[in-house]
Amino acid sequence: MTKTVLVVDSPFEAGTDLVVERLSTAGVPVFRFDTRDFPGGLSIRASLKNGEWTGSLETAHRRVELSDIGAVYWNRPRLFEFPDLSEADAHWARGAARIGLGGILTSLPVPYLNHPARASAAEFKPAQLRTAHLSGLSTPRTLITCDRTAVHAFADDTGTPLITKPLGSPYVTHSSGVESMYTREVDPDALDGVEITAHLFQERVPKDYEVRLTYVGGVCHGVRIDAGSEEARIDWRADYDALKYGTVETPPHVALGVAAYTARMGLEYAAFDFVVRPDHEWVFLEANPSGQWAWLDSEDTPLADSISHILERWCHL
Repeated sequence: MTKTVLVVDSPFEAGTDLVVERLSTAGVPVFRFDTRDFPGGLSIRASLKNGEWTGSLETAHRRVELSDIGAVYWNRPRLFEFPDLSEADAHWARGAARIGLGGILTSLPVPYLNHPARASAAEFKPAQLRTAHLSGLSTPRTLITCDRTAVHAFADDTGTPLITKPLGSPYVTHSSGVESMYTREVDPDALDGVEITAHLFQERVPKDYEVRLTYVGGVCHGVRIDAGSEEARIDWRADYDALKYGTVETPPHVALGVAAYTARMGLEYAAFDFVVRPDHEWVFLEANPSGQWAWLDSEDTPLADSISHILERWCHL
């Protein structure tokens, strides 16, 4: 009997659509929902018996017994919403939903890609950089501060141009629309606002090209990214039209470092970003435990197949 893959994600994730399609074609049952569906579009009934949670999850069209779940694909579900409640009551309801529904979902005795607790812990960029260094990966010199004098001292110490990038969300929502917070080069004479919160500053590493390395269940899928504009050379997300892609082999020592990193973080999946210097050294920038990958999926980089295959294997155990 093939067990069910529980897919927990936003309904607008193209990569997850590809995974669900592959699983369905392979005859693997899928139960997909977004945490924001709870409680209006998703209900739960769970009882503790002999130390195990038994019961079911149910939507208007589907139902799955907790005992029938063989694996969980947890990507980026949206936050709980209670629009009909006051803000005070909604805050209380979100907390109850997180602990209640979230507690059941995260205590299932099955493999996760990735477990949300592990993924959440792995989002902290300072922890990423330290873990990467401990795992044998090269990392850039980095400063985290809210003090502009520290930025000037760091610039003097490194002797290189600096870049800064957000520590939290890369988007800010204003009344006029959404602003993307891309990596940008630092002007040491324009540091107003640094004191408002924590900021990350790094040396700007000399760059031949970049690599998006997608790690899935022990396998490294490397895509070379060549930037054709200055904006894209600082942050390739700023100018997708100027990018060229190609497959690239992962050096053995980098593959070992990536494996050590994911083992330390407890991850089955991560999207790594590297700068490759002109001397061919791979420099770790960050590793997103729920990074997007659909636009890189191809015959040469079969990411959807890799993810669906590991989930299918888990459901046949």
